[in-house]
Amino acid sequence: MAEVTEKEKILYFTHAKFITEGFYKTTMDEIARDLQMSKKTIYKHFDSKEELLENVCGMRMKLMEEFLDEVVDSSDDAITKFLKIIHKQKSMSMNCSPVWFRDLEVHAPHLSKEFAKVRQDKVTKIMSRLLEQGKKEKVVEHVPVDIIITALNGAIEAVTHADFVLNSKYSFHEAMRITAEIFFNGFLTESGKEKFSNTKKLFEDVLQK
Repeated sequence: MAEVTEKEKILYFTHAKFITEGFYKTTMDEIARDLQMSKKTIYKHFDSKEELLENVCGMRMKLMEEFLDEVVDSSDDAITKFLKIIHKQKSMSMNCSPVWFRDLEVHAPHLSKEFAKVRQDKVTKIMSRLLEQGKKEKVVEHVPVDIIITALNGAIEAVTHADFVLNSKYSFHEAMRITAEIFFNGFLTESGKEKFSNTKKLFEDVLQK
């Protein structure tokens, strides 16, 4: 495994700090103190906290896009791909606090909009392919793909909005999981629902080991 560079160390640490504590009230002094390095060292790689934030967001988007492309291009059946995406989303959002979403929408709306655009474009592209694959495998009903995708994008936008995340009794990853499962069970055939349930159980058994 390649050694983590100084820049990567700063980026990985700051990513974890921002998504759990938010970024608006986090100072470069705090980051430097927690990393036990000088601010000068941080500024050698990032000109400002804003640039550091943009790199954190870019890293999150890139990681998710690369994973989604890998899943969609794999030889797995459609149901397995659906579940892999659900579990990856869960792992990536597990530690995301409501403060992170609020800070993005209030203090970095351009990044919040970029997240939304990337997510919508990716959902449209990926779901189009997976729904067509699912139809061929007879696990997805013959329903209009464009309507499913439009409705799913709308639902995702609603549950990722800061107001919902801050006021909901569900965590972000729970809300996303429930939303995804409602949609999947809405367009799956009876055999698809059975396969989804059985495969989901296998996933959960593996994760608990």
